Amino acid sequence: MKGYIKSIALAALIAMGVLFFSVRAVAPSLPRVVGRPVIEETHRFSWPDAERFVLENHDGTIRIWPHAAQEIAATANVRIYMVRRGEDGTAATYAETLFGATADAREVRVVTEPAERPDLIEVRVDYDVFVPRGTDIEVMSANGNVHVASGCGRVNIEGRNADIFVRKPQGMVTAQTTNGRIDVVDAPDGARLQTVNGNIYAHMLGGAVSADTSNGVIVAHLLDPRVNSAELNSMNGGITLVMDERCSANIDARTMHGGVRSDFPVDTSSGVRRHRHLRGKIGEGHTALSLQTLNGNIWLARGRR
Repeated sequence: MKGYIKSIALAALIAMGVLFFSVRAVAPSLPRVVGRPVIEETHRFSWPDAERFVLENHDGTIRIWPHAAQEIAATANVRIYMVRRGEDGTAATYAETLFGATADAREVRVVTEPAERPDLIEVRVDYDVFVPRGTDIEVMSANGNVHVASGCGRVNIEGRNADIFVRKPQGMVTAQTTNGRIDVVDAPDGARLQTVNGNIYAHMLGGAVSADTSNGVIVAHLLDPRVNSAELNSMNGGITLVMDERCSANIDARTMHGGVRSDFPVDTSSGVRRHRHLRGKIGEGHTALSLQTLNGNIWLARGRR
């Protein structure tokens, strides 16, 4: 009974912390869009091919696709709103300063709103970007989801209020957001994934994967024996790790308030087998697995591609 009461108290404390964070830290950064935009326009850009494309954007969705052309091309759909009517001239003047860009053979860098945004103006810029296959991608997005389609190189995304989706990259993936989920498919060279309020989904073909969330579930698929390690941590959420039959692992799985289940036979002769803690070896023990959650179950499941 005491343990049950402690769990309720801990959950309530965490919920209060999340509420405080959302109200004091997140809410002031959210856009105050009111009514129809006073300015709505489309800008098109192109640059020569470069090794890396970097984009900084405050408000708006970002979608990036590889294409066959040897250039980087972008379309920016701009909407500018006035929180209070009567200052359309200010909006028009600011619209002329929305984009800053530098380009050379190594990097194309685009900065949205390089100047400080005037009071009483809200801006949303949605990007569609096309890059040559294998181009490395770096994105900073404050408020807006980020989609990276199949065929890009290394991917590095930092978000705040953003869902992040990465499909079949050719290199390492690093993705971090505060309020949003992360979904990575067929990463060949590892991934580092972190969010505070959101779920994490990762399909791995190789390298090492680390995934951390405070309030959300983690579902990871190890699709190939080339995955070296998986370190998965959640505060309030379950962890499911689906492992291909060809894989083997050394596993250490712990939960404070939940249970640990494995569909694979686990050799615990030199380890631990308890309801909330499982440490042992599966097969040859190639992949190092560390799975930890405070409030949630852990399931090591069989899977096939």
